[in-house]
Amino acid sequence: MLAELIAPPITKLNPPVSPQQLTLEMGLDQFGRSFVYRQYATYPFRLSRPLRLDPTDAHRAYLYIMNSSPGLLAGDRFQIGAKLRDRTSLYLTDQSASKVHLMPFGQFARIRYDFEIGAGSSLEFVPEPLILYRDANLEQTIQIAIAPTGNLFLSEIMIPGRLARGECFHFRQYFSRLKVCNTDGDLVFTDAMRLLGKAEPLTNNPIFTSQPILASIILVAPEGDLQSLERDLEGFVQIYPELTAACSTLPNCNGLLMRAMSSNVPSLKAYINYALTRMRHLNAQPPLPEIYK
Repeated sequence: MLAELIAPPITKLNPPVSPQQLTLEMGLDQFGRSFVYRQYATYPFRLSRPLRLDPTDAHRAYLYIMNSSPGLLAGDRFQIGAKLRDRTSLYLTDQSASKVHLMPFGQFARIRYDFEIGAGSSLEFVPEPLILYRDANLEQTIQIAIAPTGNLFLSEIMIPGRLARGECFHFRQYFSRLKVCNTDGDLVFTDAMRLLGKAEPLTNNPIFTSQPILASIILVAPEGDLQSLERDLEGFVQIYPELTAACSTLPNCNGLLMRAMSSNVPSLKAYINYALTRMRHLNAQPPLPEIYK
């Protein structure tokens, strides 16, 4: 009885949260078309069937990631991965914007992407915008392994809050890390962005208050004339006065890093779609078709 009285209380530890996962592997069918060779998904993810949105480009598969959750909450761990076997082509997107909700101090959500791009393959990942609500805290990691002849187009739009409600850069933190290696594991380039939202004077900065929506594009095209693409993009920006954009050459590959800012999402989407269409043109591929949402 005495031992029971003086024994310390047993503290029940919360079990670790299992990550919510979606993984897929692309292969070639008997007709030489890209198809989903293998897939695995847990709640809240589902994957659409492969669509052929362009009759002149039946080789490429168009896939939608479907997410039935209300968005990212504190403690969520999303893991999304795609492996493209040699000579496959995939356009990957999602159905709607991803919302990162309010989180208690010290807690965060995490997204991890893992992509592997084989020889002669092409991955185009063009998700809908990411919206960071007040007091949101998000860490994002993107790991990419790409063959020397692989093509990559990766874009992201980040909206710093529910702007119509006056919620602009009121999130706690947005931290994104990108690492691109070749298929032997050697580093090609890396990139990182960290915004502290409420802890930084972004809401009083005239540049960010006039153009608070941010976009990033990573483009790798081994056979493309990227100087021509840069000139085309500079001309495109002249059409949209609410858009500011710049390009930088990536090290150790034939690629570009593009950053853009705007007061609205449609102009950024137009910029992203134009960059992708021009990249396809440089690779002698059909232009981007209408992507239905």
